[in-house]
Amino acid sequence: MNLKRFGLILSLFLLITACSQPQDQALDLETLNQQLPYLAEDTFDISNVLSSVEYGKDNIFENLTDVYDYEYEEVLGINPDNVIQGTVRISPTSAQMYMVFKPVSGREEALKQELMDYVSHRILIADNDDDKKLLENALIEQNEDFTALIVSNDNQEVLDRIKNAKATLFGVLTPAEDADLETYGLNRTIVSAYAIQKPVLTSARTYLIVKSVEGHEDEVREALNSYLKRLETDYASMPQEEELVKNAMVTELDGYQIIIISKDNKRVFEAIKTYLQ
Repeated sequence: MNLKRFGLILSLFLLITACSQPQDQALDLETLNQQLPYLAEDTFDISNVLSSVEYGKDNIFENLTDVYDYEYEEVLGINPDNVIQGTVRISPTSAQMYMVFKPVSGREEALKQELMDYVSHRILIADNDDDKKLLENALIEQNEDFTALIVSNDNQEVLDRIKNAKATLFGVLTPAEDADLETYGLNRTIVSAYAIQKPVLTSARTYLIVKSVEGHEDEVREALNSYLKRLETDYASMPQEEELVKNAMVTELDGYQIIIISKDNKRVFEAIKTYLQ
C-alpha cells in the first residue's frame, strides 16, 4: 500500500472516529430561565385564571375591573353560598367580561341559572347593538373544573385560555443575578454560567443550574450542597416545604450541576433536557 493511499485511509478513519464521539452540549440557559418557571401541572387552578387569560397572550379584553366575592350578590345576583372561589372581571364601559367559578358541590345548576339570569338582565338594559350582540352570543361553560361565563369577541379563545390555567410546579419565582450568587456560596470566579430562580413567596421551590469554571467543579458542588442543607434548617418549621427540600433532586447534566426543588422534580429535569443544544 503506498503512503498516499494509507494517508487517505487514515484520514477517513480519524474523521469517522471523531464523528462517532459524543459532542459536548450546552444548555440554552437564557430561554430555559424564561420558560421553565412556568412549567405547569396537569390540574386546573382557578387562582391562575387571570394570568392565563390576560397575560399569557395578546389581550382580548380592555379596561376590565374586578368584582370581589362580597359583591357577587349585589352586582351579579349570585348567591355566595353557591361559590367556593371565583375570578370575575367585567368592563365598566362595554358588555365584555369573563367569570370563572368553582361552585359548591350540588350547587352547579343553581349557579348556572344565576349566570343565565344575569346575561338576560344585561341584554334587557344594553344601550347599543354591539353590546347586545355580544351578550346574545355569551358562552356559559360548565365542566368538572369550573363554571364560566364569557362575553367577548372570541369566546372560544378565552375558554381555551381558562382551561389552560394550571398550577405551576414552582410558584412565583424571580431570576437570580450575579449579585445574588454569594447567597449560594458562589461567585463568578468559579461559575462560568448559571440559571437560578429565587422564590418570591415563602416557599422552598426553586432550581439552580450551575456550570463551573474548569477546575472548580468540587468547590461549586460543595457550595450547592451546603446551600441545600441550610434550606432544610430554614424550613424546619414548615413541614410541607421542608419535605420538598428533603426530596430535592441533586444531579448533573453535561457539566451542569443541578438542584431542583419542586412538586415534580423528574418532570422538571426532563424539561431541562429539552434545552440542550
